Amino acid sequence: MAAENEEQTPAPEEHGGQGALLRRAHGALVAQGSPLGAADLVRVVFGVSEEILPGSPWHGLLERLLGGSDLFQALPDGRWSLREWNADGLALDAVEFAVLDIETTGLTPSRNRIIEVGALIIQGDDTRDVFESLINPGRTIPDFIARFTGISHEMVARAPKAENVLPALLAFLGRRPVVGHNIGFDLGFLGYEAQRLGGGLFFPTDGLDTITMARRFVPGVRRVKLDVLATRLGIMAHERHRALGDARTTADILRLLLARAKAEGCRTLGDLRAALAEVDGNGPPPRGATAQPRPTGSMYLNPAWRRDFPDKPGVYLMRDASGKVIYVGKAKCLRDRLASYYHHPLGYTRKMDGLLQSVANIETRVLGSELEALLVESRLIKELQPRYNVQLRNYEHYPFIKIDVKSDFPRVFATREVRADGGRYFGPFNSRRAVEATIEVIQKLFPVRTCTRALPPAAKPSDPCLRYHMGRCAAPCKGGASKVAYRAVIDDVIDFLAHSRGDMMDALRNKMWEAAARDDFERAAVLRDVIRHADSVLLGQKLITSAIEANNLLLIYPSAEPAHAEMYLVRHGRLIEQRCVAGDPAAIRADFEEMMRRAIWLGPPPTKVGKAEVDQINIIARWVHRHSREHGRAFFTLPTDLDDTEAVERLRAAVIARTLAIAAGEADVSPAQPEDDAPEET
Repeated sequence: MAAENEEQTPAPEEHGGQGALLRRAHGALVAQGSPLGAADLVRVVFGVSEEILPGSPWHGLLERLLGGSDLFQALPDGRWSLREWNADGLALDAVEFAVLDIETTGLTPSRNRIIEVGALIIQGDDTRDVFESLINPGRTIPDFIARFTGISHEMVARAPKAENVLPALLAFLGRRPVVGHNIGFDLGFLGYEAQRLGGGLFFPTDGLDTITMARRFVPGVRRVKLDVLATRLGIMAHERHRALGDARTTADILRLLLARAKAEGCRTLGDLRAALAEVDGNGPPPRGATAQPRPTGSMYLNPAWRRDFPDKPGVYLMRDASGKVIYVGKAKCLRDRLASYYHHPLGYTRKMDGLLQSVANIETRVLGSELEALLVESRLIKELQPRYNVQLRNYEHYPFIKIDVKSDFPRVFATREVRADGGRYFGPFNSRRAVEATIEVIQKLFPVRTCTRALPPAAKPSDPCLRYHMGRCAAPCKGGASKVAYRAVIDDVIDFLAHSRGDMMDALRNKMWEAAARDDFERAAVLRDVIRHADSVLLGQKLITSAIEANNLLLIYPSAEPAHAEMYLVRHGRLIEQRCVAGDPAAIRADFEEMMRRAIWLGPPPTKVGKAEVDQINIIARWVHRHSREHGRAFFTLPTDLDDTEAVERLRAAVIARTLAIAAGEADVSPAQPEDDAPEET
């Protein structure tokens, strides 16, 4: 009978693979903060709901799984523990700490990549070993990250990739307690990369944070930036914003903080952990806590579905038990994106509560490229109106910015109606928040009035508001303001909205750097936020406004179909046609000429952008803006005069040559910035 039961017990691979099961077990023990019994671990790891009796085959399966990993330790009473917890009894002077720092292309693991790692093994005042490596992220490093870190794309071009560096880093760290400044950020990135790469890499999920330690052992500390804390403690910062330099600074801070911890009675690593657990709820949970492991999507999603997820770009549709589509997403790699849902913690965002619990089926549709996936996702959301897609649904209500240029002293305000009243309208924008942020930027950059009060001579002069005294408004409400001067300001606002004046943005950036150079960090932060608003919000409006004229392109892109390329015709900012082109000169020439005929037939751009077109124009414009400098993609601007035979012939020759190279896989294709959105962000 026992043998029969064993035959009916699923193998680990049927639950998502051995690596995924080990991650569940490790996460459950970390969340609990103390050893767990076999029955509890079976429920979490294998998703078993029935009662687990002694001698059940599940116990043997769990023992084979955890016993084969050096992460776990079986206790005499039948419970399971983490081997790393054995170090808690060591005296602080006897503990070898692994001090870690990483540099990345951005702040979000799902969207960005690691570009450098640095680590030290220290014990007391001794540095036992050093690890340092650049990492090729497989994409262009953003300019602001290159300026911030000093790490350029050229520096990482020949560096090893993450799959070569991370195993060596993990071996270097060993089972030592990991320390970092904001260590959750570093371990979050490393854990995501390890999960993305597969191969059984398991980085620690928590560590000792010098931010928490500083709040506990440095009275009155408030600002906890690494360099600020180093200055506060009288420590010289090493090479800033480089992984090994920041790790060295963190190690020096750690040594001083450990000395303070020992002065307050912390003798062992366990004492230190207990002291840190009291700080603002930070630090690892105390041993014996009753916290339950956070459930993930693997509790609700069928593990068998993962076998059929394609390793290609496309869109996916999640359906409920009635067959209704409740969520639409896109991915550069459907297999990787959908696999991430199995590990996604539940209950993090209210607007996504219930999504994974409601999924009864996942449909995938393979497409030619990630750009096509972006556009198809937008169209499907408009058509199907899935209840868990909170963006791209209400495009009928997109707002505009209006300037009533017929007024002597016009305001800049939001509206949802466009009328033939002589006013200047900008938009549509894809959210009210985008409009409000844009107007906020304008009010900071230009001295425009914001009040709705009646103005002289139609009304009596009134006392001006605070904006006048701050130099942000000419105060036409008090009378005497120059109409000519105000009109010049409004002309600048219109030019800024239509073309996003580069000279003004350059002036803002210069002011920000000047403020930072004189240590006026508060002013620099304000200017940074204004620039960030302008870059992120006005970019969309600038691209929509200029896309009608500027985005007349032929795009050539690697296809998911072997020995083919994707050819896109973008005319007046809209995608007119897409073709999957074989790597054959005659076929490429024929497709090119057909697309040129379509471009000529379309004629001049429409005089108005419809609300239904906003998302497509915005998606294409942002995609072109993001990817135009990447290798392996070709962006050809169409001639202004499509009847210019010589210009069209030059374009044809360039398109054929580049398309052949891309279809043959000879182009140096750098992976693009992921377009995949985490559930809570879509």
